[in-house]
Amino acid sequence: MSSGHWYPGSMSKAMNQLREDLKAVDLVIELLDARIPNSSRNPAFYDLFKNKKHLILLHKADRAENKRTEAWLSYFNSMNAEAMAFSVQGKHYLDRLLRYFKKEEERISSGRFKRPLRMIFVGIPNVGKSTLINLFVRKAVTRTGNRPGITRGKQWIRIMPNMELLDTPGILRPKINEETVRSLAVVGAIPAGRADIYDAALWLLSRYLEQEKLKYLQERYPGCESGPVEAIFEKIGFSQGCLQSEGQIDYERTAALILRDYQNGSLGKFTLEEAPPVDEF
Repeated sequence: MSSGHWYPGSMSKAMNQLREDLKAVDLVIELLDARIPNSSRNPAFYDLFKNKKHLILLHKADRAENKRTEAWLSYFNSMNAEAMAFSVQGKHYLDRLLRYFKKEEERISSGRFKRPLRMIFVGIPNVGKSTLINLFVRKAVTRTGNRPGITRGKQWIRIMPNMELLDTPGILRPKINEETVRSLAVVGAIPAGRADIYDAALWLLSRYLEQEKLKYLQERYPGCESGPVEAIFEKIGFSQGCLQSEGQIDYERTAALILRDYQNGSLGKFTLEEAPPVDEF
Protein backbone atom coordinates (compact mmCIF):
# COMPACT_ATOMS: atom_id res chain seq x y z
CA MET A 1 0.00 0.00 0.00
CA SER A 2 1.43 3.33 -1.00
CA SER A 3 1.94 6.23 1.38
CA GLY A 4 3.80 9.50 1.49
CA HIS A 5 3.01 12.47 -0.73
CA TRP A 6 0.17 11.89 -3.18
CA TYR A 7 -1.87 15.09 -2.89
CA PRO A 8 -4.16 15.38 -5.96
CA GLY A 9 -4.10 18.74 -7.69
CA SER A 10 -7.84 19.15 -7.16
CA MET A 11 -7.32 19.06 -3.39
CA SER A 12 -4.53 21.62 -3.54
CA LYS A 13 -6.88 23.89 -5.47
CA ALA A 14 -9.68 23.25 -2.96
CA MET A 15 -7.36 24.17 -0.09
CA ASN A 16 -6.52 27.51 -1.71
CA GLN A 17 -10.22 28.18 -2.27
CA LEU A 18 -10.95 27.33 1.36
CA ARG A 19 -8.55 30.05 2.52
CA GLU A 20 -10.61 32.57 0.55
CA ASP A 21 -13.96 31.17 1.65
CA LEU A 22 -13.05 31.47 5.33
CA LYS A 23 -13.00 35.25 5.01
CA ALA A 24 -16.77 35.22 4.46
CA VAL A 25 -17.87 32.88 7.26
CA ASP A 26 -18.56 33.21 10.98
CA LEU A 27 -18.39 29.55 11.99
CA VAL A 28 -16.33 26.59 10.80
CA ILE A 29 -17.82 23.12 11.31
CA GLU A 30 -15.12 20.47 10.94
CA LEU A 31 -16.45 16.95 10.45
CA LEU A 32 -14.31 14.05 11.61
CA ASP A 33 -15.15 10.36 11.39
CA ALA A 34 -15.80 9.26 14.98
CA ARG A 35 -14.15 5.90 14.23
CA ILE A 36 -10.86 7.51 13.14
CA PRO A 37 -10.78 11.06 14.57
CA ASN A 38 -7.03 11.42 14.14
CA SER A 39 -6.67 9.99 10.63
CA SER A 40 -9.72 11.89 9.39
CA ARG A 41 -8.37 15.24 10.55
CA ASN A 42 -6.30 17.34 8.20
CA PRO A 43 -3.37 18.96 10.11
CA ALA A 44 -3.31 21.73 7.52
CA PHE A 45 -6.55 23.00 9.07
CA TYR A 46 -5.00 23.76 12.47
CA ASP A 47 -3.51 27.16 11.66
CA LEU A 48 -6.18 27.89 9.09
CA PHE A 49 -8.97 27.94 11.68
CA LYS A 50 -7.15 29.47 14.63
CA ASN A 51 -8.87 32.86 14.26
CA LYS A 52 -12.32 31.47 13.50
CA LYS A 53 -15.14 30.18 15.68
CA HIS A 54 -14.69 26.45 15.23
CA LEU A 55 -16.80 23.39 16.09
CA ILE A 56 -15.57 19.80 15.72
CA LEU A 57 -18.25 17.21 14.95
CA LEU A 58 -17.40 13.55 15.52
CA HIS A 59 -19.70 12.32 12.78
CA LYS A 60 -21.06 8.76 12.40
CA ALA A 61 -20.94 8.43 16.17
CA ASP A 62 -23.64 5.74 15.94
CA ARG A 63 -20.97 3.45 14.43
CA ALA A 64 -18.29 4.21 17.03
CA GLU A 65 -17.81 3.04 20.60
CA ASN A 66 -19.45 5.44 23.04
CA LYS A 67 -16.64 5.34 25.62
CA ARG A 68 -13.98 6.07 23.02
CA THR A 69 -16.05 8.86 21.53
CA GLU A 70 -16.35 10.44 24.98
CA ALA A 71 -12.58 10.11 25.39
CA TRP A 72 -12.02 11.92 22.09
CA LEU A 73 -14.43 14.70 23.10
CA SER A 74 -12.53 15.13 26.38
CA TYR A 75 -9.28 15.26 24.45
CA PHE A 76 -10.48 17.99 22.09
CA ASN A 77 -12.01 19.94 24.98
CA SER A 78 -8.67 19.78 26.80
CA MET A 79 -7.20 21.56 23.78
CA ASN A 80 -9.80 24.35 24.16
CA ALA A 81 -11.70 23.11 21.12
CA GLU A 82 -15.48 22.85 21.05
CA ALA A 83 -16.51 19.33 20.06
CA MET A 84 -19.61 17.18 20.05
CA ALA A 85 -20.67 13.77 18.80
CA PHE A 86 -23.08 13.60 15.89
CA SER A 87 -25.00 11.13 13.73
CA VAL A 88 -27.76 11.64 11.21
CA GLN A 89 -29.43 8.58 12.77
CA GLY A 90 -30.29 10.24 16.07
CA LYS A 91 -32.77 13.12 16.55
CA HIS A 92 -31.10 14.11 19.83
CA TYR A 93 -27.85 14.74 17.95
CA LEU A 94 -29.60 17.05 15.49
CA ASP A 95 -31.53 18.92 18.20
CA ARG A 96 -28.33 19.62 20.10
CA LEU A 97 -26.53 20.85 17.01
CA LEU A 98 -29.42 23.11 16.02
CA ARG A 99 -29.41 24.65 19.50
CA TYR A 100 -25.72 25.38 19.04
CA PHE A 101 -26.39 26.99 15.65
CA LYS A 102 -29.20 29.07 17.16
CA LYS A 103 -26.87 30.35 19.87
CA GLU A 104 -24.33 31.37 17.24
CA GLU A 105 -27.03 32.96 15.09
CA GLU A 106 -28.13 35.09 18.06
CA ARG A 107 -24.53 36.13 18.63
CA ILE A 108 -24.19 37.34 15.04
CA SER A 109 -27.62 38.97 14.82
CA SER A 110 -26.97 40.96 18.02
CA GLY A 111 -24.20 42.87 16.25
CA ARG A 112 -24.43 46.24 14.57
CA PHE A 113 -25.26 44.80 11.15
CA LYS A 114 -28.15 42.35 10.94
CA ARG A 115 -27.31 39.42 8.67
CA PRO A 116 -27.54 35.63 8.57
CA LEU A 117 -25.05 33.38 10.35
CA ARG A 118 -22.62 32.15 7.71
CA MET A 119 -21.12 28.70 8.23
CA ILE A 120 -18.82 26.38 6.34
CA PHE A 121 -18.48 22.60 6.49
CA VAL A 122 -15.00 21.13 6.05
CA GLY A 123 -13.61 17.60 6.22
CA ILE A 124 -12.13 14.71 4.31
CA PRO A 125 -14.00 13.05 1.42
CA ASN A 126 -16.96 10.85 2.30
CA VAL A 127 -17.18 12.01 5.92
CA GLY A 128 -20.86 12.90 5.46
CA LYS A 129 -20.96 16.64 4.82
CA SER A 130 -23.53 16.51 2.01
CA THR A 131 -25.72 14.01 3.85
CA LEU A 132 -25.79 16.31 6.87
CA ILE A 133 -26.74 19.33 4.77
CA ASN A 134 -29.58 17.36 3.19
CA LEU A 135 -30.82 16.49 6.66
CA PHE A 136 -31.00 20.16 7.58
CA VAL A 137 -32.99 21.25 4.57
CA ARG A 138 -34.96 17.97 4.31
CA LYS A 139 -34.47 17.71 0.58
CA ALA A 140 -31.57 16.76 -1.69
CA VAL A 141 -30.06 20.16 -2.37
CA THR A 142 -26.58 18.68 -2.75
CA ARG A 143 -25.40 15.58 -4.50
CA THR A 144 -24.67 12.79 -2.04
CA GLY A 145 -23.31 9.29 -2.35
CA ASN A 146 -20.93 6.78 -0.86
CA ARG A 147 -18.14 7.49 -3.30
CA PRO A 148 -15.34 9.77 -2.03
CA GLY A 149 -15.22 13.20 -3.61
CA ILE A 150 -18.71 13.31 -5.09
CA THR A 151 -19.32 16.95 -4.06
CA ARG A 152 -18.17 19.36 -6.75
CA GLY A 153 -17.63 23.11 -6.70
CA LYS A 154 -18.99 25.64 -4.21
CA GLN A 155 -22.58 25.82 -3.01
CA TRP A 156 -24.16 28.35 -0.63
CA ILE A 157 -27.26 26.87 0.95
CA ARG A 158 -29.84 28.61 3.15
CA ILE A 159 -30.66 25.98 5.75
CA MET A 160 -32.79 28.31 7.90
CA PRO A 161 -34.10 31.86 7.52
CA ASN A 162 -31.07 33.33 9.29
CA MET A 163 -28.44 30.70 8.56
CA GLU A 164 -26.41 30.11 5.41
CA LEU A 165 -24.05 27.24 4.82
CA LEU A 166 -21.19 26.84 2.38
CA ASP A 167 -20.48 23.27 1.33
CA THR A 168 -16.96 22.42 0.18
CA PRO A 169 -15.29 19.42 -1.48
CA GLY A 170 -13.51 16.96 0.81
CA ILE A 171 -9.82 17.68 1.38
CA LEU A 172 -7.36 14.97 2.44
CA ARG A 173 -4.09 15.68 4.22
CA PRO A 174 -1.14 16.15 1.79
CA LYS A 175 1.08 13.50 3.41
CA ILE A 176 -0.14 10.28 4.99
CA ASN A 177 1.68 7.27 6.41
CA GLU A 178 0.78 3.64 5.84
CA GLU A 179 -1.34 3.35 8.99
CA THR A 180 -3.38 6.40 8.04
CA VAL A 181 -3.86 5.10 4.50
CA ARG A 182 -5.35 1.91 5.93
CA SER A 183 -7.64 3.81 8.30
CA LEU A 184 -8.92 6.05 5.51
CA ALA A 185 -9.40 3.09 3.17
CA VAL A 186 -11.37 1.18 5.80
CA VAL A 187 -13.92 3.99 6.21
CA GLY A 188 -14.07 4.65 2.45
CA ALA A 189 -12.36 8.03 2.40
CA ILE A 190 -9.81 7.15 -0.28
CA PRO A 191 -10.92 6.82 -3.92
CA ALA A 192 -10.85 3.36 -5.49
CA GLY A 193 -7.45 2.46 -6.87
CA ARG A 194 -5.44 4.52 -4.37
CA ALA A 195 -5.41 1.84 -1.68
CA ASP A 196 -5.05 -1.94 -1.54
CA ILE A 197 -8.44 -3.02 -0.22
CA TYR A 198 -7.23 -6.56 0.52
CA ASP A 199 -4.51 -5.16 2.75
CA ALA A 200 -7.03 -2.78 4.36
CA ALA A 201 -9.51 -5.62 5.03
CA LEU A 202 -6.84 -7.82 6.61
CA TRP A 203 -5.74 -4.90 8.79
CA LEU A 204 -9.35 -4.29 9.88
CA LEU A 205 -9.87 -7.95 10.79
CA SER A 206 -6.61 -7.92 12.77
CA ARG A 207 -7.88 -4.94 14.76
CA TYR A 208 -11.02 -6.86 15.73
CA LEU A 209 -8.85 -9.73 16.96
CA GLU A 210 -6.46 -7.42 18.85
CA GLN A 211 -9.37 -5.77 20.64
CA GLU A 212 -10.97 -9.16 21.39
CA LYS A 213 -14.09 -8.35 19.38
CA LEU A 214 -14.29 -11.56 17.37
CA LYS A 215 -17.94 -11.86 18.45
CA TYR A 216 -18.83 -8.92 16.19
CA LEU A 217 -17.44 -10.79 13.21
CA GLN A 218 -19.20 -13.98 14.27
CA GLU A 219 -22.56 -12.20 14.47
CA ARG A 220 -22.21 -11.07 10.86
CA TYR A 221 -20.36 -14.12 9.52
CA PRO A 222 -21.61 -17.30 11.24
CA GLY A 223 -18.92 -19.92 11.57
CA CYS A 224 -16.12 -17.37 11.78
CA GLU A 225 -13.54 -18.72 14.24
CA SER A 226 -10.36 -17.39 15.80
CA GLY A 227 -7.14 -18.06 13.93
CA PRO A 228 -4.71 -16.42 11.50
CA VAL A 229 -6.27 -13.32 9.96
CA GLU A 230 -5.73 -14.64 6.42
CA ALA A 231 -7.68 -17.80 7.31
CA ILE A 232 -10.52 -15.73 8.76
CA PHE A 233 -10.60 -13.64 5.60
CA GLU A 234 -10.87 -16.72 3.39
CA LYS A 235 -13.52 -18.26 5.65
CA ILE A 236 -15.60 -15.11 5.23
CA GLY A 237 -15.13 -15.16 1.47
CA PHE A 238 -16.27 -18.76 1.12
CA SER A 239 -19.19 -18.43 3.55
CA GLN A 240 -20.47 -15.30 1.81
CA GLY A 241 -20.18 -16.77 -1.69
CA CYS A 242 -17.45 -14.42 -2.87
CA LEU A 243 -16.07 -16.93 -5.35
CA GLN A 244 -14.67 -16.92 -8.85
CA SER A 245 -16.15 -19.10 -11.61
CA GLU A 246 -13.73 -21.94 -10.85
CA GLY A 247 -14.72 -21.95 -7.16
CA GLN A 248 -11.68 -20.10 -5.85
CA ILE A 249 -12.10 -17.23 -3.44
CA ASP A 250 -12.48 -13.79 -5.00
CA TYR A 251 -10.18 -11.71 -2.82
CA GLU A 252 -11.30 -8.34 -4.15
CA ARG A 253 -15.01 -9.07 -3.66
CA THR A 254 -14.38 -10.44 -0.19
CA ALA A 255 -12.34 -7.40 0.83
CA ALA A 256 -14.99 -5.05 -0.58
CA LEU A 257 -17.69 -6.91 1.36
CA ILE A 258 -15.81 -6.69 4.67
CA LEU A 259 -15.09 -2.98 4.24
CA ARG A 260 -18.67 -2.26 3.21
CA ASP A 261 -20.02 -4.13 6.23
CA TYR A 262 -17.76 -2.13 8.53
CA GLN A 263 -18.66 1.18 6.91
CA ASN A 264 -22.42 0.64 7.25
CA GLY A 265 -22.20 -0.58 10.85
CA SER A 266 -22.90 -4.27 10.20
CA LEU A 267 -19.78 -5.27 12.16
CA GLY A 268 -20.85 -3.52 15.35
CA LYS A 269 -19.71 -0.29 16.94
CA PHE A 270 -15.95 -0.30 16.64
CA THR A 271 -13.55 2.65 16.96
CA LEU A 272 -10.15 2.19 15.35
CA GLU A 273 -8.26 4.97 17.14
CA GLU A 274 -7.86 5.77 20.83
CA ALA A 275 -7.70 9.34 22.08
CA PRO A 276 -4.41 10.54 23.60
CA PRO A 277 -4.52 11.08 27.38
CA VAL A 278 -5.94 14.50 28.16
CA ASP A 279 -2.93 15.37 30.30
CA GLU A 280 -0.54 14.76 27.41
CA PHE A 281 -0.92 18.31 26.15
